[in-house]
Amino acid sequence: MANTLTTERNLLQRQQAIKKELTWLKRVRLLEWALAGFFLLAGGIWKYAMDGGYGLLVLGGFLAFIALGHAARLKESIQEQAETENVRGMKEKMAALLDEKLANDHYILNDLRLKVGREKCWIDHLVVAPSGLFVINTLPWSGKIIGDTSRQSHTWKIQAPDGSLRPARNPMGRVLRERRILCNWLKGTNLIWERVFPMVALPSPEADIQVRNAANRVMTPEQTVTFINDFCFEKPVLSNEEVEKLATGLNDRQNKG
Repeated sequence: MANTLTTERNLLQRQQAIKKELTWLKRVRLLEWALAGFFLLAGGIWKYAMDGGYGLLVLGGFLAFIALGHAARLKESIQEQAETENVRGMKEKMAALLDEKLANDHYILNDLRLKVGREKCWIDHLVVAPSGLFVINTLPWSGKIIGDTSRQSHTWKIQAPDGSLRPARNPMGRVLRERRILCNWLKGTNLIWERVFPMVALPSPEADIQVRNAANRVMTPEQTVTFINDFCFEKPVLSNEEVEKLATGLNDRQNKG
């Protein structure tokens, strides 16, 4: 097993924030509908039975409008909660697979926040190994993934089972940026840039990868692990001490930031 230094935190914090928002929305929605119903009923009696004004009816209508807005927000939050749970689940499975299948001289930092100068990024998974560093971006995409890993290809497409297409940004752009920021942090170390590998992992079993130039760049989680492990048969570029120093240094940098 590998040495895992950090776990996923960003999506967990988002899940907790959504949960709090849902609790608040459910409570306030009930109160708003109760008050709206009360003022509309009281306003109707005041206006038509007692020949009063429209004030209570207007107030009741306003509260009903606010309640409808919160109901729409509640629906959006429930959907966001489900999507966040799905994404976090896939990232955690990817992290568990790396931890289980990689050797104990490999270090894993999940959900790594890295800031160098004015630039900052979030790296889903970073593997620090004697063979180099592996920057992994995990995406929950499913369906037929159509694209090209070249920088000139800015937009990919995802085809659903019904044949419909939706655009998606080329994920290699993000992971290459993360690699560049990481390499800037690595200046002054013994590791050369050529041994920092950017990769995109697609864990969904419904993901059909139809991407040009995808070899060693866009892979399933199992292919990602195999790619990393294959370097174990080559001459290492870092000693075990250097690997540990790099990994703990990155972790300390994150904690201080």
